[in-house]
This record gives sequence, structure tokens and C-alpha cells, in this order.
Amino acid sequence: MAPAEQSPSGPGFLGHVNLVLAAYVASAAFQFGAAVLVARALGPGGRGVYALFLLSASITQALLSLGIGVSAVYYLGKRAQPLSRIVANAQQVTLASAIVSGLLVLLAWPVLGETFSGHDTPYWVFAFAVPLFLNYNVLAAVLQGSSRFLAMNAVIVAQPLALFALLAAGTALGDVDTTAALLFWSAATGGATVLALALLGRDALRPSELLRIDWPSLRDQARFGMQGQVGNLVQLLNYRLDQYIVLLFVSTGGVGIYAVSVTVSQSVWFIANAVATVLLPRLTGADASDAARTTPLVCRNTLLVSALAAIGLGAASLWLIEALFGADFEAAVTPLLWLLPGTVALAGSKVLTSYIFSQGRPLTNSSITIAALAVTLVADFVLIPPLEVAGAAIASSLAYGTHFALSLLAYRQLSGGSMWEAVVVRGDDLRRYVEAARQRLAPAPP
Repeated sequence: MAPAEQSPSGPGFLGHVNLVLAAYVASAAFQFGAAVLVARALGPGGRGVYALFLLSASITQALLSLGIGVSAVYYLGKRAQPLSRIVANAQQVTLASAIVSGLLVLLAWPVLGETFSGHDTPYWVFAFAVPLFLNYNVLAAVLQGSSRFLAMNAVIVAQPLALFALLAAGTALGDVDTTAALLFWSAATGGATVLALALLGRDALRPSELLRIDWPSLRDQARFGMQGQVGNLVQLLNYRLDQYIVLLFVSTGGVGIYAVSVTVSQSVWFIANAVATVLLPRLTGADASDAARTTPLVCRNTLLVSALAAIGLGAASLWLIEALFGADFEAAVTPLLWLLPGTVALAGSKVLTSYIFSQGRPLTNSSITIAALAVTLVADFVLIPPLEVAGAAIASSLAYGTHFALSLLAYRQLSGGSMWEAVVVRGDDLRRYVEAARQRLAPAPP
């Protein structure tokens, strides 16, 4: 048995999980509110353009980041590089990404500019959306790797809060079009990035480091980070590539409907994301035996809570989507229901892949995600033409289930533990819930 202070049930771990969970819930609430405002302002077609633009920006920043965020979590957890050097590397990579994304916009202008304009797509926003998004993600990872969860939470909440406020103000003052929505998103991301830099403080932002490129350090970070970033990029494609295929076989309106289904389904990941965020640096700094004991306990309980959340969301979805997004998005209910089983499965993957990464095996996670992407592609092209948006949702659930199954196999191989132990809830777990509820409901001492 691990010592009390190292136990996942101890106050330190659960305290951090609850802190991160509260931030994720707040962040998701503002993201959801922003999604509602965007959907109502733009309709299914405009919502589809908005989703495809942000997806393209997300893929580009994932490619240009060189895995700096991934390696930051690992190196900070292992104390392998100083914080100031990691932050300096991040800013230098961000500057390079700004140059590349600007060149991409200049190249696209004479070739695709007229097409983009015809679909009300402000492609020029891409030039600064990509580096802003890259820096925001990397700095959040730096705060996570430093176990500065309160600061990380402030950054996580700031972006959707600012976006929601800007959208609400824009809606109140007049019509919000696609260009305005994307400019609001960029401004919110830029504000959150500035907040992250301020919270890191002067010790992390040393001019001598920022102005000097340390090629050996940057190469080490990129070499390790890209191994994990391949998995992150492929996982992003697992999450979102089907939107391009829906565009191919259905329409931008179909993309908008599907984007709403995905947005609602991902609320199931509140707890899984919070747990994985806190668990990753903890497992990275733990010894192998402690990490192997902690992971199955956390995984099976995360699956239980996620499954209960999915059941509740599925029951409420029949009225929830129309009430929030409007009658134009009523068709999002069916794909949402198809997405939920896979969403629960991937909640377990989030815990297991944290363990695999903590053992210095980012390529294993990447291989798992590539296999799941292959399932996504085959299922998308088989199911989307006849079933349209529902086919995309079924394909995603199949891919998420594949990812979870392969993650279980990798966990068993690395830890020697039982796969059932990571999935099946035990009586001791249920007794912990009952005891926690009893303590919460007990009257306060006089």
C-alpha cells in the first residue's frame, strides 16, 4: 500500500483533482455558453465554418509546436531542464510558428482567397490564431508540469470566459458573423496567453534566455516531445477529422450539427480530464511500483463516474439540445447518443495513457492512437455516406473503443497488472463513496 500522502485517495491528490475539476467545469460551462451563442448567431452552416477553421488552426499549431508542450510536462516532472529554458524554447517556437502561419496565409491568398471569401471564411485570421493557440497550449502545459494547478486553472478558465463575454457583448450590440466570432476567439486566446506569462513570473521569463536559442536544449525537447506529439496530433484527428469527411459527403450544415453533438458529448470528460491532468505529473515523478498501483484504482473509478454522467446526459439530451441551441440543431440528438459509449471508453484511455507516458513510452501512446485513427478513417468512409452525421458518430465510438482496448493491453504489458483491475469497480471503491457521502451529510460539530 502506498503511503497516505502518495495515495490517490489522499488529500493532496484529491484536492488537486477537485481544484482542476472545478476549473474544467467552469471552463466547460463558459465554452458551452460560447458554443450556444455561436450556434444561434451563425446557424448550422456558419457553425460548420467556425468549427472547420478552428480545427485547421488546431492541427497546424499541433504540427508547428514540435511537441514542446508534451516534453515540458515530462522534463519539469523529472526536473531535467530549468523552467526558464523551457519557457524560452516555447516562445522561440511560437515566433517561428507565427512566421510559418503568416507565409501559409500569403500562399493561400492568390489560390484560395476567392473561395474562402465566398464561404465567409476569414482565412487571414489564421496568421495570428495559430501562434496564439500554440503559445496558450504550451504555457498551460508548463504550468501543469510545474504542478501549479491554481495558476493553470486560472488560464484554462480565462480563455472561454473572455470568449463568452465578447460573444455576449457582440450579440447584444448587433449581429455576430463568422469573422467577428473568430476574432473574438483569437482575442480571448491572446488574453489568456498574456495571463499565463504573467503568472509564470520573472523567474520564468529571463531576457538572457529568451534572446538566446539553446539548440541542444531545443533539440532534446523537440526529439522527446515529437514522440508524444505524434499521438496528440493523431488523437486530434481522431476527435475531429470526421468533420472534414462530413463536409465532403454532407455539407457545412452537417458539420455544424455534428460539432454541436461533439461539444455536448465531451462534457462527460470533465472528471477524466481533471484526473489525467493531475495524475500525469504525479505518475511521472513516482516510482514504477507506485505508478502501477495507482493507475488501475484511478482508471476504474473514472470510468464509473463517466458512465453515470453519460447516462444522465443521454436522458436529458432529448430536450437539452433544442432548448439551448434551437430547433435548427434538433438533429444533433441522434449522433450525440451514438457518441456517448465511445466517450466513456476514451475517459478510461485518458488515465491509462497518462500512465504509459509516465513510463517514458510516448511512442506507445502514438502507436495506439494511429491504430484508432485507422479505425476512424475506415469507419467514416463506410458509414458517413449512407448514415451521414450519425455515421460519423458511430465511427468515432468505434475508434474510441479501440483506443481504450489497446491502452489496456499496453498498461498490462508495462505494469504486469490485470486489465480487469483497471475496469471493474470493487466493493472497496463503493464503500469509499458511501463513506464520503456520509461524511458530507453528517451535521457539523457544534
